[in-house]
This record gives sequence, C-alpha cells and structure tokens, in this order.
Amino acid sequence: MLGSDYEELMEDGKVLIFVRSGIFQARIYKGDRAYLYRSLKTKDLAEARKRAIRLLHETEYKQAEGIPLSQITMTQLIDEYVAFRQTQYDQSQLGKTRPTKNTHDKNSTSIYMLRQIKRVVEFWRKYCGTIAVDKIDNDVLRNYIIWRKEYYHKLPKDQLPKNAKLNPTDKTLQWELTLGKTMLKYAHERGYRGKNQLPTYTLKGIKKIVRPAFTLQDYTKMIFGMRKWIGKAETDRQKYPRLLLRDYVYVLSNSGMRVGEANNLQWHDVTEFTDNLGRENYQFSVNGKTGRRIVTPRTNATRYIRRLIQRNPERQETDYVFRMRDGSRVITLIDQFQNMLADVGILTNRDGEKYTLYSLRHFYAMQGLNRKKALPIWDIAKNMGASVPIIQRYYANHDQGQTAEQSTRLGG
Repeated sequence: MLGSDYEELMEDGKVLIFVRSGIFQARIYKGDRAYLYRSLKTKDLAEARKRAIRLLHETEYKQAEGIPLSQITMTQLIDEYVAFRQTQYDQSQLGKTRPTKNTHDKNSTSIYMLRQIKRVVEFWRKYCGTIAVDKIDNDVLRNYIIWRKEYYHKLPKDQLPKNAKLNPTDKTLQWELTLGKTMLKYAHERGYRGKNQLPTYTLKGIKKIVRPAFTLQDYTKMIFGMRKWIGKAETDRQKYPRLLLRDYVYVLSNSGMRVGEANNLQWHDVTEFTDNLGRENYQFSVNGKTGRRIVTPRTNATRYIRRLIQRNPERQETDYVFRMRDGSRVITLIDQFQNMLADVGILTNRDGEKYTLYSLRHFYAMQGLNRKKALPIWDIAKNMGASVPIIQRYYANHDQGQTAEQSTRLGG
C-alpha cells in the first residue's frame, strides 16, 4: 500500500498526484504559479492517474472557454444575488429621512422588491439549487414552468404555506422566470458562465386580466350598500375599520394605486395642490414594484382625502394615511372588503369571477378610458405605474354595460 509520502508528477509536471488519508489527490498547474487542488476520490493508483489526466483536460478546456475553474451552483448564485440586492436596499436607506418624490434610482432595490425576491428565489433553490450556473439552459428554464405548476400539488397539505395558490397564474410564472433569467445575467456579467450564451426561453400565452374589474352597475351597488353596512356597526370599535375601508375604496378606485402602495402611503407622501383649472386636489408619492412615481387621483377624491385628514387631526408626517385604530400600518383590508361585498350581495361579477381589492384598480383604468370624456391614456398609465401598451391591451374598449360618466356622481 502506498504511503502518505507518495508523489508522482505527470504530463510534464502539470499534474501531481499524492496521497492524503489513503485517498489520492491531484494538484493541477493553472499558470502564473497557481494550482488547483482536487480529491480524486479513489485509493487505486491506476484509476487515480486516469482521473488526474481527465481533470487536467477539463481544466485546460475551461481556461480556454473562460469558464470558472471552481463552478458555483445555483444555490451559491442565489445567496450572492440576494446579498447584492440586500446591499442595494441597505445603501438606499443610509441617511434617508424621507423619500424623494420625483426620482427613482434604477440601481436601487425597494423593500417590497427585496421581499418578493427573497420569497421567489426559494422556488429556484429547490428546483435547481445543485446545478452549476453554467449548465442552466433553455431546457432547464422550460422545465421550471412544469415543475412550478406541480410543486404545491405534490406537497402534503400540512406543509402548504398559508394562502398558497395551488395553480400559479401565467403572470406569476412569467415574473418568476424573469427573476431566474435576471440572476443568470448577473452570473454572466461576473464570468460565472464563461462563454456560454444566456438562455432566451420566454413564457408565452399570458392571460390578459387575472382579476375582474367592477362593472359600473356593481360599483354603484357597492357604494350605496356600503353606506348601509357602515350604519349597521354597533360600536365605535366596529365602525372604525368600516369607515377606513370606505375611504380606502374611494381613493383606490379614483387613483389606480396598487393595494400595497396605498398600505405604505404616509402623510409626507401627500401634497396638496391646485390644478390649472383652479380645482383643489392632492398628489401621492408612491413607491411600488415599478419604483417611485407621482399619482394624481381624480379631483372628486379630494373630499375623501380631507375626510382622512379630519379623522386624524394630530397626524405626524410619518403616520400612515390608511392607519388602523392603534395607528399601525394596514396589512390587508381584504377580510373587511369581502364581508362588505357579502353584505351587499356582489361577491362576484356576472361571470362568477371573484371581486378583490385589485378590482378597484382595474375599475379606475376602464372608467378613465371608456368615459365620454376619457382621460389621456398616458395619464392613466403614469398613475398606475404601467406602460401605455399594457393599458391599451388590458383595458381599452372593455364593455362596461353603460356610460361611465355616471361614476363621477358616486361617493359618500
């Protein structure tokens, strides 16, 4: 048996094999007086020689192709990428006293985006965490969609996350695929993939509207029904969240804000102004998944905002606009919203599709486009934080059943 002092030079000194703890090891010369060390995972001398030569050839090939000699796995890439985005967010918070209203740094990461990234990367970690990043190609991306659609169906019921959707929407899959490709681009820019081209697979067949918009008839019924629902509150404790929901519904349906953007709105994000027609109004500086932007609601939302101000006369700049009774941030009003819709009797539209808080955002878009005096489409797109083609594709010429001009008279 060969002792621990055994050494053998091969291939003109490019390879040295030696023994450590009875297992053969290899030292490969990389150039510039640098070496690569690897275990050959065998005790047999002949096999060790073959493996050492194979390792040398692989090393020379990777050097020629610009592939890192020490491959990193998808899990290692995920850890590095998340740390990178965390650093971006942390740096954006240094010395920050209040958000900048008119600018958005495309190289920054919002807290909402960071949370979404941290959640979604876990799917990628479970799917291909052990695969080297230079091995991720179009087939791997294509098979991710199949794997992801089946993922929750294969989990025991007691392991399903709360509110997990068994069947992810096409839009969800598209976002997750985009994140995967973004991480691969990050790896490519750092040389982790060598000369391998980036995969180009995309998911086609995205459905247009996931959540239904309120029809004008149902919106009208909801507004008048909500007044009666508020009147049914028996205590102040029960009445407060209903009044909060009322103003929440009015502001969202007249501004096009996303639910998360409204939840995080603070009073320093609200600015009063007078428009060029002499009408008093407010602007919101919101920070959502598309970055920071200015949202200007329709002028008939002014009274709802003032009602919020009157209900919170001692508000501070950092207080939330939509605040719970104890002053804390709204997490979700969906339960109150569903209770109200159930009381009114319009949980779904005529096609049986369930209304959600996001239905108010869609209502705003379609009312703005399809009224007799339609809003400019670029104003709608700016308010909603979406592109003009998306607005045209999703909302233009949608049948509301009657003129939306009547909606300007709704409110309470």
